[in-house]
Amino acid sequence: MKTRHTLMIISSITMMLLMGTVYAYSVFRYHIENLYQTNTLESGLPYMTSLFFYALSMMISGRHLKPNRLRGFVFYGTLLIVLGWFLSGISQSIYILMLSYGLLIGTGVGMVYGVPIYMVQKLYPSKSGLMTGIILLGFGMSPLITAPLSKYLIEITSIRHTFFIIGALFLIIQLPLSFLFILKERDTFKKEIADLRVHEKLKPFKRIYALFVISTTVGLMMIGLTYQVGVRYYQLDERSVTMALSIFAILNGVARPLFGRWMDQKGFKFSATLSVSLIILASVVGFINRGENFILFSVSFGLYWFNLGAWLAIVPATIKEFYGIKQYSKKYGIMFTGYGIGAILGTLVSGYIMDFFGNTTYIYGLIFGLMMISLIILSQMPRIKKRPQLGV
Repeated sequence: MKTRHTLMIISSITMMLLMGTVYAYSVFRYHIENLYQTNTLESGLPYMTSLFFYALSMMISGRHLKPNRLRGFVFYGTLLIVLGWFLSGISQSIYILMLSYGLLIGTGVGMVYGVPIYMVQKLYPSKSGLMTGIILLGFGMSPLITAPLSKYLIEITSIRHTFFIIGALFLIIQLPLSFLFILKERDTFKKEIADLRVHEKLKPFKRIYALFVISTTVGLMMIGLTYQVGVRYYQLDERSVTMALSIFAILNGVARPLFGRWMDQKGFKFSATLSVSLIILASVVGFINRGENFILFSVSFGLYWFNLGAWLAIVPATIKEFYGIKQYSKKYGIMFTGYGIGAILGTLVSGYIMDFFGNTTYIYGLIFGLMMISLIILSQMPRIKKRPQLGV
């Protein structure tokens, strides 16, 4: 049994590495604009659509996840991803790409993404934050591999052929891994120690949701703009920016187990306040620098990538901290719709600002304002003692 669980963890990290290709969209975006002759706002629509359906799919599938259904969610979700990549390779317009890259890939990723996170909540209740972070490390660090690989494939073939190749990788690698996901129901999965310390009125779902929307709006917006801002607006060396994307991917990945561990040890308020403070620092550095110095550009954007990873570890552990394992799937599914809202807001707002003003100054100002709002929300959050866990 322990061997199977280890294989499921390794397989989960591998799948996250593949699915994290979504964070390499800034590499595709530059070439998509040239292929379809679109502006910044239009080229962001497939990315926005993909993240929206990713979040929507997470909400719907989260309500139906059970130990004996994991394999099916991974299998059928992967098939949707494969189909989406293949159709992206033959799409003739940005709107068809919204359906293939957006709806199909986004829905498939959402179906698969929730399975490993659900699994570790069941198998490792006392250190679920850390284990969730370790699994999500693959998703965050994916651009370390997929960004330079995608750029290389585009250079030697074309963006259309690159989409076909990525789809084939999912078919060959991820689809067979789905057959490993078998988790038998146990009596301890159905039990939870009653928590009398926290009344429902003190469980601030709306505040957590607002913080998640704000953080994902900022993170997804800046991840989607990284390559384009660095190369087109700041006139930085293309190879240097591509190399920086790999470093940013490491930061995004490392933040997940790091903040997962802090969530296990220190709880929500400490972890969230630290992340918001770092995002404020990123906006200040970005505003001062505005592309003049490559190192400062890397510091600013690296912090944005780092803190998106942080929040994707903070939120599942927060749901567990405030609501427990019995309500976890339903609450986390609803919470993750904030990711989709963040994708829409981040893409539309940043696209409008860059197309209308052509200047990142307004982006940094917006982020700073959003972080001030986040600090006000955080000041109103209650503290709770760590909830006791059942071993399995």
